[in-house]
Amino acid sequence: MTLTRAFLASAWMLPAIPASAAESQMIVKDGQALAQIVIAAHPTRSARLAVKELQHYVQKISGASLPVVTSPSDAAAVKILIGDSDALRAKGVTTAGLPRDAFRIVSGDDWLALAGDDVDFQPIEPWGRGGSDWKKNREAEWLRLAGHPWGNVVGTSIARKYNKELDIWAFDHRGTLNAVHEFLRSLGVRWFMPGPLGEIVPQSPQIALPRVDRTLRPAFDIRSIDRPLLGSSNIEDAWWYLRLGLNEQYGILHHGQNMITDSAAQRKAHPEYYAMLPNGRRDTESERPSSCMSSPGFFREMVDYARLMFDHYKVPVVSVMPEDGFSLCQCELCRGQATLDRDPSGFHSDYVWGFVARVAKELAKTHPDKKVFCGAYSSYRLPPRSIAHLPDNVLVQITNGRPVRELDDKLFADAELLRRQWQEKTSNPLSLTLNFTPFINRGEYRPQYWTHVIDRGIKAVQGSVWREDVWGSSDRGGLAIPEMSHVNYYFMSRLWWDPAQKVDDLLGEYLPLFYGPAAMPMKAFMDYCEVNYAKLGEDAAITTEALSRFEKVQAVTPPGSVYAQRIAGIDRYLSTLRRRAQQIGRERPSGLPEFRMIDMAQDKWRDVRDTLVLDGKVEEPFWSCFSDLRPLKKAFGKGSPKFGTQFRARWFNNHLCLAVICQGEPEKPPVIGSRQDRDPAIWEGEHLELLIETDKHSYYQIVVNPAGARIDLDRGAPKSAWQQWSSQAEVATHIGNGFWSVEMRLPVTSSDEDPLHQIIGERPYKSGANQGSKAISLPWFFNLFRNRKGSADDEKSAFSPLDADASNFHDKDRFAELFVR
Repeated sequence: MTLTRAFLASAWMLPAIPASAAESQMIVKDGQALAQIVIAAHPTRSARLAVKELQHYVQKISGASLPVVTSPSDAAAVKILIGDSDALRAKGVTTAGLPRDAFRIVSGDDWLALAGDDVDFQPIEPWGRGGSDWKKNREAEWLRLAGHPWGNVVGTSIARKYNKELDIWAFDHRGTLNAVHEFLRSLGVRWFMPGPLGEIVPQSPQIALPRVDRTLRPAFDIRSIDRPLLGSSNIEDAWWYLRLGLNEQYGILHHGQNMITDSAAQRKAHPEYYAMLPNGRRDTESERPSSCMSSPGFFREMVDYARLMFDHYKVPVVSVMPEDGFSLCQCELCRGQATLDRDPSGFHSDYVWGFVARVAKELAKTHPDKKVFCGAYSSYRLPPRSIAHLPDNVLVQITNGRPVRELDDKLFADAELLRRQWQEKTSNPLSLTLNFTPFINRGEYRPQYWTHVIDRGIKAVQGSVWREDVWGSSDRGGLAIPEMSHVNYYFMSRLWWDPAQKVDDLLGEYLPLFYGPAAMPMKAFMDYCEVNYAKLGEDAAITTEALSRFEKVQAVTPPGSVYAQRIAGIDRYLSTLRRRAQQIGRERPSGLPEFRMIDMAQDKWRDVRDTLVLDGKVEEPFWSCFSDLRPLKKAFGKGSPKFGTQFRARWFNNHLCLAVICQGEPEKPPVIGSRQDRDPAIWEGEHLELLIETDKHSYYQIVVNPAGARIDLDRGAPKSAWQQWSSQAEVATHIGNGFWSVEMRLPVTSSDEDPLHQIIGERPYKSGANQGSKAISLPWFFNLFRNRKGSADDEKSAFSPLDADASNFHDKDRFAELFVR
């Protein structure tokens, strides 16, 4: 059904009961219950929740309350049989042979069966109940059992797959609950977004007994959305997870090698298990070090670990995948195994997958029915050349094995080629992990609607993929930006069950139901954002057009309505894009300088990143570890100043760190205007001025003089409020013979809840910079000035010089770019 037809068909929008209700047996008539729910005396968790859902929504639709019994009685004309029971089998209905989560909906003259594949998962001890329970109460038992200082991802993280309030596990088989949700969908109920705001519940005093005999099986065995989690602290997220029919695979499916290498005891006892660095030292100090896969001892422990997990925890699959951030061991045995004549995505494929195959062959001797798991990822994403066919017990997972954003034909063709190449290497269907752009923790700000990308991708992989695992983002335990992010998850979940559905038909239902009179402009906004995602925030005209389309949505949405509530979150989310539109809408002169800060949190800087001592002397390895000293030039016009100034900048732990060295006349100390913070006399002596425009605020001014006295100004506030803001910077200065220097550490927060303290902004990145999944298009802009006020020459210098006829240095269009490399 097209959007226009759906929008006009108001009767279709609320399909509360079948058209033949008048001639049918009734479940509810005139608001009175004529049916009873029949459930086993000892129901599965799935059946128990299914009863709760059916009662809840029948009452919301009709006002009627359905009673629950464990044996059918003559008190009700219609029996609704929930889950497996004697009553169900008496009707000749069976769930035997159904695959995981599949279900049957069958009716007779006076009964309706809603039942499916149900299995209650039972966790095996030891496992941590959350918080510090593992360390305090369970880990000792595990270490005795293991006999090695191994990690235990099952024991430490399984609690996140359980919702205590609902008493349900992500690993449960929930066919019966899925059956009830499908029946409620047939009555017109929809769960587009978590919580009451996201649901559609039609109103009718009548609910007819349908004539139906359906068996539904999901097209994908495992349909996992890692955020929201079933174990979310937001109960509405947990319910939504269940209503979408999601599930998860029990086992170890990510970066299994770190279970052997993480512990301090293992690092001390077996340094030979760890990758050798180019300096000849084994890497036993990194937070998550890479392993030496040529080490016989490491191989034996990986095999023994997998066998223990198979035998004790009964997992069907164990990952032997390298740790995230993998780098090749440089020992004599490992170094030569790199295939550097390939694309970088295949540099280490033969090395990593060779190890996977060796482990798999060894495990097949004792556990032929179990599986070994590894991801095609990073420098081992391409299939290995040296292995014609992987052992039959190896499962392959491709990271972003289908495109997750942008309707680009080449991206789809490249992904299809990669899947085909892997399918030639394995007899098993593939698993895909999909890294959707996070909304919160990495500062994404562009609208994200991937309905057609998802539809095209799922249709392309149907039949060759058994599992899809989507990684998104959460916020304070709940779904991040649910008013927007629900769209992709909802459409994905529907297509995982039935890829034959047409996405435009799904949109034709969703848009008028969820946005009412704003359906058509909302479609125009979503379509435009999907097609132009890559240019949003980069191209001023496209960015402005997207925002203009959303304004049309707002213009036709009745104030105070439920539709207005649904777009309010999108409106808040777009605030950063609006700031970005202002940023790129200004025409900046070409050829302005830029500064790329190094991120001191990277492992390569671990030996020097903690050497910073704020004494103003800028002599620590924290500063000298990387050669990026940059000079200031004459502030107005061209050329170099008489007395040079050089600076460095670093990013570390959400702080912008700055070191500046100011040359001067020997034996002649700099002029100091004041030694008191916020004293305007600071400007009357020599001083530095740092001007910063972040992605969220334009702009801040921080003034420091040789005595360490400081002035903080928020130039984005009204002038009367400039000095209410405090940078909360740590500042230290040092005066030497013929120079003075300063060190500053400025805290940065992404939250704008307290606008009077700290620099507000997301971590600055540059579009196209090699940031991997963290690449976003929001650099900051800045300038650094030195003014030798009070000296004979009164010299002024700047990192980004201004025109010779400029009257001051507060021209934001001349600011340089600042971003993390």
